[in-house]
Amino acid sequence: MQVELVQTIGEGWAFPLTGFMNELQLVESLQMKTVTDKDGKRHMLSVPITQDISAEMKQALTGCKAVALCNEKINGGNPIAVIRNPVFFANRKEEICARAFGCFSTAHPMANNITNQNDWLISGEMDFLTKVMWNDGMDQYRLTPKQIKLAIEAKNADACYAFQVRNPLHNGHCLLLKDTRVQL
Repeated sequence: MQVELVQTIGEGWAFPLTGFMNELQLVESLQMKTVTDKDGKRHMLSVPITQDISAEMKQALTGCKAVALCNEKINGGNPIAVIRNPVFFANRKEEICARAFGCFSTAHPMANNITNQNDWLISGEMDFLTKVMWNDGMDQYRLTPKQIKLAIEAKNADACYAFQVRNPLHNGHCLLLKDTRVQL
């Protein structure tokens, strides 16, 4: 899931985020359901995008100038991103669950995920070193917002529709896509 979040941020899907949320962005997202960009404009972003770490990891990383983010299944275990000048703050698990999902029950899958996280969050300036590739035969369809815009312009399209899913595509999604196409 964390690699998916790195991909989401790195490809621009979580604009205006350029890294995992810092404490101010997290609080704004929880309280206002927005994140403010560098020009002061607010953008809807109601779900926190954070990276948790353990107390031991926080202690080991304190004072480091950079933290490499790696996953053994992605990019051969080589770094996919780097957090520069890392900052650490408490993982407000109960507040995050209550504000984002309206509950603090482990019966809710995302609340359960958050309650099982470590007690600290890490943020900082992020550099994305490589495009996340899952090597599952679907990478060619995972376009960035910029690539989608260029494809629309190349087709000289006068209309475009999209449907972003948070879980595997199922029949309900397909019906929405087909109905939208018919209406257009």
